[in-house]
Amino acid sequence: MKALIVFAGAAALATPAFAQEAGGTVLGSYGTFSSYDECNAALAHVRNDQRKDPSTRGAGYQDLSGSAFNRASLTTTRCEQTGAGAYQIVFYADGFDGARDEFDGN
Repeated sequence: MKALIVFAGAAALATPAFAQEAGGTVLGSYGTFSSYDECNAALAHVRNDQRKDPSTRGAGYQDLSGSAFNRASLTTTRCEQTGAGAYQIVFYADGFDGARDEFDGN
C-alpha cells in the first residue's frame, strides 16, 4: 500500500478502468471494496502513510509538508463506485470537479 496514489507517477502504473468522471484513472492495484466506507478507510491509510513518509510520494510532492501533501491528495484522489457496484480508488491528475473549491474554501 505504500505505492503512490496522488501523483502522476501513480497514473502511469494504474490500471485504467471505469471512473465516474472523465479523466479519472482507477488505481486497481489497491483493490476493489464492497463499500464506500471500506474504500475510504483504505485510502485514508495509504494517504496517511504517504503524509508521514515523503519518500513514498511521487515526483513533485516529496518536498511538500505533510499538511500540504494532504491538501493536494484530497483534491486528486477519492473512492468511486464502478459500473459493477464495487468501490475503487480513483486518481485525477488535475483534480476532480469541485475539489479545489471544496478544499480551498471557495
